[in-house]
Amino acid sequence: MNKYLKKEKRLEEIEIRILEIKRILSDESRRKDFARGVAMPVFEGMLKNANRPLEEELDKLETERAFILDARSNLFWRLVWNVAVPVVVSLTTAFLVSIFLN
Repeated sequence: MNKYLKKEKRLEEIEIRILEIKRILSDESRRKDFARGVAMPVFEGMLKNANRPLEEELDKLETERAFILDARSNLFWRLVWNVAVPVVVSLTTAFLVSIFLN
């Protein structure tokens, strides 16, 4: 398996796990289970402690996802921006100068 396919597979795994974590964090029945029979400040603390590992994992996965996406498209767009755009701009400028000076 080449490096590109490994990155794509890892990216897919990360995106699936991110969706799972977001679903867990937004689950209303989970919040109600924590809220049963406890005072509001205690409930908020319990929920915060229960969500902390999920939020940390979510931050880590989103950062890793951003690095994979950046590395995947970085070389092509850098090449376009540093080579193709200056060539097009210089050719356009030369063409316009030759038209207006004649």
